[in-house]
Amino acid sequence: MKINILLLKKSFKKGDIIFEEGDDGNEAYIVKKGYVTISKRDGDTTMELATRGPGEIVGEMALIDDSPRSATLSAKTDLELEIITRANLKEMMAGVPEAIATIVHQLLERLRDTNELVAMDSGD
Repeated sequence: MKINILLLKKSFKKGDIIFEEGDDGNEAYIVKKGYVTISKRDGDTTMELATRGPGEIVGEMALIDDSPRSATLSAKTDLELEIITRANLKEMMAGVPEAIATIVHQLLERLRDTNELVAMDSGD
């Protein structure tokens, strides 16, 4: 079964904040052009966790498990993103067995826990 979904595109300039840690997660993004920085706050310090580029998806964790954003996403360069909304995701996931959805949620929970541990270790 092939699903054709038209995704909206959005552009950002270098340095723009796409979302901040703690924000509601209503969208995920596919990086089409440019690079993003994923960072996390630790008090007054900001730690860069990763850089993502063309073809990679960012912001998916909050979209899937309906939790607040676990990190801040900013434009490392001028940037073009495609937006995946919760409705888009539901359409993409139509027909996926419930067991698979449960596994994905469990993996995200473990990934969030790991990210928190890494951030705490880095802050020492």
